[in-house]
Amino acid sequence: MNLDPVPPVALVVDDEPVARLMVKLALQNLGCAPVLEAADGIAAQQVLRERPDVALVLTDIMMPRMDGLELLRWGRQAVPDAMWIVLSGLETFDSAVAAIRLGAFDFLPKSPHSEEMGVAVRNALERRHLLAERERLHRELQRKVCELQETSEVLRRDLERAEVIQRALLPRSPPPMEGYCIQAVYRPGQHVGGDLYDVIRLGEQHLAFYLADATGHGVTSAMLSVLFKQRLVLVDPATGLALPPAEVLAAVNRSICEAHAAPGLFLTAVFGLLDTSDASLTLASAGHPPVLHARDGRETRLIRRTGPALGLAPDSRFEQERLELLAGDRILLYTDGLLPSGSEHELALVQQVLAKPLSSAQEVMAQLHTGASAGADRDDVTILLVDAHAGASWFDNGAELPAAAASGAPRPEGEVAFYGETVDAAYLALRGRASWMHCDAFHETAVAVLERGRPLVLDFSACEYMDSTCLGTVHELVARGGVMLAGVTPAVRALFEELSMQQVLAAIREDVPAAPELHALGAGGGEAVVHKRILQAHEALSALSERNREEFRDVVESLRAEQGGTK
Repeated sequence: MNLDPVPPVALVVDDEPVARLMVKLALQNLGCAPVLEAADGIAAQQVLRERPDVALVLTDIMMPRMDGLELLRWGRQAVPDAMWIVLSGLETFDSAVAAIRLGAFDFLPKSPHSEEMGVAVRNALERRHLLAERERLHRELQRKVCELQETSEVLRRDLERAEVIQRALLPRSPPPMEGYCIQAVYRPGQHVGGDLYDVIRLGEQHLAFYLADATGHGVTSAMLSVLFKQRLVLVDPATGLALPPAEVLAAVNRSICEAHAAPGLFLTAVFGLLDTSDASLTLASAGHPPVLHARDGRETRLIRRTGPALGLAPDSRFEQERLELLAGDRILLYTDGLLPSGSEHELALVQQVLAKPLSSAQEVMAQLHTGASAGADRDDVTILLVDAHAGASWFDNGAELPAAAASGAPRPEGEVAFYGETVDAAYLALRGRASWMHCDAFHETAVAVLERGRPLVLDFSACEYMDSTCLGTVHELVARGGVMLAGVTPAVRALFEELSMQQVLAAIREDVPAAPELHALGAGGGEAVVHKRILQAHEALSALSERNREEFRDVVESLRAEQGGTK
């Protein structure tokens, strides 16, 4: 009967001593111990207050001072884990039905038969055990969910930091080149991706460039692209001369195959070597999507792969193709995230866009990358555009470009917080209209920098507005020490002054070196993390002045209530 490891405690409530004794003996025979007694509802209340571990209550309905229904109504609140069985005579049958509606498990006639009582008691205790087990499983599930949420949050932050590290592998700025310009646009599909590119000057007359795309996306593909970059050899160590593209791909393929033997891991790549002395371009492609060679007055030419993907077989052979670049020619390299299907129709669309005069790499991206694969599994996208004419070269690795280079392309929505580093300091910037949505990633990155002991510059030269969460976050960071503010606009300074942010105003500097290339930070944390950031920021502002305390009182109290406690 009893599924618990210890005998259940029972209570019999009846104003008739003989009836009470009979029920008590029956319960003892059924394994209950101890079996407590009470002569009415008032006495039963006292027992239940002293013994909240009572598992089963059998009560009569008609009793002096407090009847069974009133006791039941009180007991369902005071001892919610107890199971209740009502003892009813014929004259109180309707009351027994009412007791069931109040939450009693069962009712029995007065002076019940032992078999009837045995069935009712067993069922009640089994029901109690099932309810307790359900509650235990529910608590366990909640604990597991919290653990998973915490693990997910850690992974999210790790992926965001990995994406910052991965961006550091990308070239920051194009090498100098006369008569040519080269533009690149890189967009990871997730926090980290498998796309990688670079442009390198080799000696006086050669310019090497490559674009690689590891299979899949995420951490695995990112690590495979890093392996490719590490094993890439562009110059003959004996002669110091630039190696032909086919030899470069063959050598890196052998090295990758020796480094790993996991099935299904491979990458595609295209490698080009531009000889500026005779305007020739030699290309080799390892399973990569076709390279487009556009020339005025001629049909765009497709240079398809000259060998298999890298990492499949160590003895793979690669060919190469030599092109002549005339003034005005254009070469477009891209990863397959740009054209999900790679169909001839999509290639025709690329040719049409590429033929438009003065179309930039960002315009090519904007017109062709429609976001059809948007979502958690969207692929990485990178394009590299080489123009055989003089012009401004630039690389867009996710940060906002200077106005002269942006060609009118809109900044990707949501990119407000940016990060970059120099030898001397780390830089964080807020651009446009900064709100609470951007503060978690901004704060988390800043704290990580300060904990490493690095000076931190907060660049607000392109910031038009900050909401109160951003302002409070800035104050928190400045209060930690080691923070300087640069480029503070009059509008933002006025916000600092209005909220009595004297410590922040004192941290403004006019002699801070210009910010380096900055990369957009990822999104912030989950709802609980964001709520905590908003609360802490407003608490920081409230502590600055009585006026602030009054202004943000309702916000702080509301947020504290949502988090289930006070600070």
